[in-house]
Amino acid sequence: MSKKGQFRYYIQIWDVGKGAYAVPRSASSVALELGLDEKAFPATSRTGAFLIGEELRRRGGAPGRKTSLLYADYCADFWDWKTSSYIQGKLDRGQRIGKEYVSHNAAYVENHIRPAFPALHLADVRPFMLEDFALSLKRGSGLGNRSINAILVAASAPLHEAARLGLIDTDPAASIRKLGNDTQKKGIPTEEEVRGLLTLEGLDHRTRAAILLGAACALRIGEVQALKLEQVGEKTLTVASSWSKLEGTKCTKTGHVRIVPLPKIVRDVLLALDEESPHGRGGFLIYGLKPDAPLDVRGLERLFDDALVRLSLRDKYADAKPEELRRALETWKARRVTFHSLRHFCNAMLRGSVPDEKLHMLTGHSTEAMTNHYDHATEADLTELRDAQEARILPFLKAAGGEA
Repeated sequence: MSKKGQFRYYIQIWDVGKGAYAVPRSASSVALELGLDEKAFPATSRTGAFLIGEELRRRGGAPGRKTSLLYADYCADFWDWKTSSYIQGKLDRGQRIGKEYVSHNAAYVENHIRPAFPALHLADVRPFMLEDFALSLKRGSGLGNRSINAILVAASAPLHEAARLGLIDTDPAASIRKLGNDTQKKGIPTEEEVRGLLTLEGLDHRTRAAILLGAACALRIGEVQALKLEQVGEKTLTVASSWSKLEGTKCTKTGHVRIVPLPKIVRDVLLALDEESPHGRGGFLIYGLKPDAPLDVRGLERLFDDALVRLSLRDKYADAKPEELRRALETWKARRVTFHSLRHFCNAMLRGSVPDEKLHMLTGHSTEAMTNHYDHATEADLTELRDAQEARILPFLKAAGGEA
């Protein structure tokens, strides 16, 4: 299913000589290649797909050579989590590749690569075609350079692998140049604004905990979601995992486990969350509706956005009209303030107080010095980081009503 209520059909032809089905091909691409009338051979219906398959079989069946595959079909197979030999090979080698990353690339294939190359064979892809594809996206899609570069990765990686395996003679994507980086910097809330968020009356306890974890301990939103009581120590927090909607609990973004100083005010809030969870003790601290999953990332982001709007409107929030709420949120969006901004806030507050390599132990940024699976922090490192927290961050947390 490509969209709700719309199906994409694939055709497999039985190869008597090999005693197996040939590689599946989309009915729409086969119909286009054979020049079939769309009304007589509708690729979007089951009956039409069967008729297309019969016509393909009548004309000789599926091509026998791998390189005669359509490029879009090869890309779709390449980014199929369940069937891709490339993905399975990475996993077998102990390399990391995430389901969400693969899912995004599969979507790029269906939304951009297939429409651009509906009948192009894998062996016929040329560098100028990919170059034109990238520039056409730049001119007409409305996407930013970062998104277009991500689509180019989805288009190029299958070609790299096909050339490596000898399925095509040369790699047409080897000389493709990415677009320049146009990513804008995240905005950073001020100390007064963070203090204001934490002192909002009636603030959801999960939102308060998430803000504290981001602003004081530099956790990513997925790391916040994945937190459980077992990771909460007396004075430290073990950041060992992240949460993914598709994969559930997985390793952190860098693959590293890190131990960070945990202020008492943050620890107390986390312990209180564990006690109030409707699913019992020991589950996800940022709990959701289900006991086996934390609050959804979109739900947590909405709670944070709501806190931003309430901070802007204050006493006017309760009676604000939808248009007023929207304008208030747009003000924050214009400044590019999101939940991730709290990590930048923490980094900016502590920068210069400790050496960068020790600051990275808190934020979990990868550096050349962090080549091990576990980011070892000595007691002296933790003490230095804790001292920096107490000097630069904890004063405004105390002012927000807590005790460090």
